[in-house]
Amino acid sequence: MNIHAIEEIKDADHASRPVLAICFGRGQTGSTTFLDFIIQRARRAGRAITVADGDRKKPTLAGLYPPGEPGGALRPRGKNIGDVMEWVTEVTSEAAAAQTSMVLDMGAGDDVLELHGKDLNLQEFCVASGVEPLAIYTIGPQVEDFDYVMGVYEDGYFRSERALLVLNESLVPLGKSAGGMFDFVYSDPRFERIGETAKVVTMPKLVCMDAMRKERLTYYEAAEGERGQSGRPMIMGQQFMAKSWLNRMEENLASVRKWLP
Repeated sequence: MNIHAIEEIKDADHASRPVLAICFGRGQTGSTTFLDFIIQRARRAGRAITVADGDRKKPTLAGLYPPGEPGGALRPRGKNIGDVMEWVTEVTSEAAAAQTSMVLDMGAGDDVLELHGKDLNLQEFCVASGVEPLAIYTIGPQVEDFDYVMGVYEDGYFRSERALLVLNESLVPLGKSAGGMFDFVYSDPRFERIGETAKVVTMPKLVCMDAMRKERLTYYEAAEGERGQSGRPMIMGQQFMAKSWLNRMEENLASVRKWLP
């Protein structure tokens, strides 16, 4: 692994058609971190991608991509289920018509997409519209995280043939090694079902994440020593951490790069 330079993204390392990526997971399992990465990755390569944050309770993605700013997140007009369901129809239709990739975050424990997904049949809508559906499931080292994901998967309202099961190592308790912390996933009888379509991807811990967020820097800006909100770049050790994290993410996603926007 080259940890001294950020691995360059080749033109062929992305989906040939626009992608609708929808993330599922309990709260605080890393969905925002992962979606933020694939948004930054696509935009760094010059590819258009729309950010849609439909989380009615905690719109963290919109916090990173403020609505109204260039490239900012789209948000529902209201918080009622009917308003959000209508909004999902609008934004997915607009992305499909424009043939533009989109990431959609509906938040944890929200039944809007479950209700609407069955009505619209988002997976078939994507296929009919020339869009590649991508389901992203994020979990930490808790059995409850996997229980939630399997509940979503078995409901089947966005069961895509392209799916990622993201194991978030940053949630491993302090002082414990990540090795073996996710063994319960592989030993669970239900894994065979989701494993038929989902590729397992490990998301490593980025120790300087909080400092990077405080400076309002992207992963790439942090790694390349750009100045943050304070007017200073991240210190060299933190830049090194960010570069290593980006390269590990590229390595871990190597087999599914063509699924990404």
